[in-house]
Amino acid sequence: MVYAPEVVVWETTYKCNAKCIHCGSDCASQEKPYQLSTAECLDIIQDLEYLGAKLVVFSGGEPLLRKDIGALAAALKRANIDVAFISNALAVNEETVKIIKAVRPKVFGISIDGGKEYMHDYIRGHKGTFANVVKAIGLLQENGIEVSVVTTVHKLNFPHLPLIRDFLINMGVKLWQIQYADFIGRMPREAMLTEGQFFELSKFILNLQENYKDKFNVVTGADVMGYMSDYATRLQGSWYGCPAGIKALGLGSDGAVRGCLSLQRDEYIEGYTTERSLREIWQDRDAFAYNRHFDCSMLTGYCKDCVYASVCKGGCVRSATPECGQRCNPYCLYKIEKDGFTSDEQARIEFSKEEIAELYNPIHPLPQEFWEDDFCSNILEF
Repeated sequence: MVYAPEVVVWETTYKCNAKCIHCGSDCASQEKPYQLSTAECLDIIQDLEYLGAKLVVFSGGEPLLRKDIGALAAALKRANIDVAFISNALAVNEETVKIIKAVRPKVFGISIDGGKEYMHDYIRGHKGTFANVVKAIGLLQENGIEVSVVTTVHKLNFPHLPLIRDFLINMGVKLWQIQYADFIGRMPREAMLTEGQFFELSKFILNLQENYKDKFNVVTGADVMGYMSDYATRLQGSWYGCPAGIKALGLGSDGAVRGCLSLQRDEYIEGYTTERSLREIWQDRDAFAYNRHFDCSMLTGYCKDCVYASVCKGGCVRSATPECGQRCNPYCLYKIEKDGFTSDEQARIEFSKEEIAELYNPIHPLPQEFWEDDFCSNILEF
């Protein structure tokens, strides 16, 4: 079988001007000891063209902090590969918008994780981020650049989803990707959504798809919602297993090649472009074995015994492998609909402010606005 990395997420730089509490890459204010040069990136782009890539999403870190990002985007466009960005918007200004506009990106993604200024700024670890988001969206829209918003959900901002919805409608944003924070990088396991919250989140997304068609063109849960129930099919369409290493690819700023950037453990690094070409790594018959050579014996728990095991393959590999040796997805609509929640604790939807503070204060003390905020119900408003 011939595989093509149709969608590539490229962490062009590890450097970031924010410090998000859920950052899966655990990015920092400084680049890694080694970052790919412009010439090395251009070699990768040649290989992407040869391998049949269709879309490259510039990620980070903050991709706009990379000085040659415009040149890389232009090279991709010359290779007939579409370009998109995912940014925290802190570096979006008149100058960077000129660069963005010149390369005509398919979409410019901005992360918004709170429906109120204090919440978004707290999660992003940078005061003023929310205010900059508002300016950035307006500036991008004025220049004819399509804006997409990505929201990463965990226990703290779960009740803010209706507020974010109303904010996006007011700003005229038509594309919204909602995903749950996973146990990677800086994200603590205890702050992840419960199964009950995940189920409510799924219903919230489906409600947006069905009842807000005049407000949003696309609302999606990406590849982390589902997977095989009738309800899940309505939510995201048919699912045929994780695309990592099949038609998706993740590239690190140091040349690390993964099937998906969320697969952060070293065992998922298939090689480095500083040692072998991307073309050689991708075409290696032994690469991406967890998906290309999938066998149901790789699954554990209820995933192994599921009637859809050979098709679903445990859903998102990252979510299904929180620890080495396991491959069983805790966030599965089919499992929830069929067997209910794993435990009473996993069935919970509401958490008190004191419980939330106990989880998040060790990361960074919650601001006073959190205690004054009357929007504390964890039941999503449809």
